Amino acid sequence: MATDDDFRHESVQDRRSIVKYLQALTAGIENGHLELGTSEHMLELEPGGLLELEVLAKRKAGKVKLVVKLHWREHDDEQTSEALQIKG
Repeated sequence: MATDDDFRHESVQDRRSIVKYLQALTAGIENGHLELGTSEHMLELEPGGLLELEVLAKRKAGKVKLVVKLHWREHDDEQTSEALQIKG
């Protein structure tokens, strides 16, 4: 059963550092396994199945904001149901 856990990080980085983080995120999504954290706290995620992608970009008074969100549901092996079969 999944447990509630969270991780949040905010910092100022140069573009090159941001690109490295985004590449690591991309590789983790592709492999189905992400590890986020610091030496004090790590959060492991296993993105799989269908993922919901949300992108928001806006510019206001000289300030630019880009938000990328991914959502997915964790599958609980104990609650899997048999595949639907229909015969005619």
